[in-house]
Amino acid sequence: MENNKKLMVGVDINEVLRAQWLKFDMLYVEEFGEEGAPSAEEAYTFDFYKSYKWKAVSETINVLKEPEETPDDINPVDYQPDASGFVPADALLTRKETTKLTAREVYKRFMFVDFVFELYARAPQMYRGIDLHVQQFVKKYSETVDFSIVSVENWFTIPSTLSFLSTMLSRFKNIKFVDESLEKWDGIDILITADPEVLNNVPDGKIAIIMKRPFNTSCNGTIEALQVADLLNNKEFQTLIGYVETEQPFAVPTEVHKLTEWEKLGIMESHEEDNKE
Repeated sequence: MENNKKLMVGVDINEVLRAQWLKFDMLYVEEFGEEGAPSAEEAYTFDFYKSYKWKAVSETINVLKEPEETPDDINPVDYQPDASGFVPADALLTRKETTKLTAREVYKRFMFVDFVFELYARAPQMYRGIDLHVQQFVKKYSETVDFSIVSVENWFTIPSTLSFLSTMLSRFKNIKFVDESLEKWDGIDILITADPEVLNNVPDGKIAIIMKRPFNTSCNGTIEALQVADLLNNKEFQTLIGYVETEQPFAVPTEVHKLTEWEKLGIMESHEEDNKE
């Protein structure tokens, strides 16, 4: 690495900035009930597919018939629904088709179709005040290092994730979306993450900063933190990136939310009021 080249610090999104599990768990229970959800002690997880139960299903849907299968003329009245909501024209224009979805397909539809906006745009921030802390964090160290958002996203989730970042008044100039977790390391020197797979596969010469959560207690990082605020005046982080203090350290505002003991265990009860809105 050239001496005059800044280090690139990556900031992961899920369970660092976005409390996606909290939103996921609520939506899963509403959709499928509590039977398929893990126990309270095991609920906070990074792997939704592995930790929650998903069942293969068969469903019958209406599909459009081929043009040659439909009548040449249909009475306009047939397009009007009756009192029960039945539309006579449906029987003339569509046919019923049964399709089978695997458990993995049910999971993907839940995540990327049915609830994609709720999970990726409307999931709450990790704690109150994190948007202010992130702005201070980037502003303080941007002369020393470059920053990039990194996250596993796909065609369906990207617009919603960008919406989430806008609610944080994000000032990141670099945003990188990848297909697989380990691709987060591409072009990144130091990664701030809670992702167990990433933490367990740190490439040579690169550094992981672990955001401690119940699902990654067996993982290690060069620096451990619970929230972004922990890095604002962190001497170990400053030494790591070669930062020289030239101004008064940021004082974390007293009115900004502090993690409770339950939240330190990953149970983000501070968002209960937000979820009632």
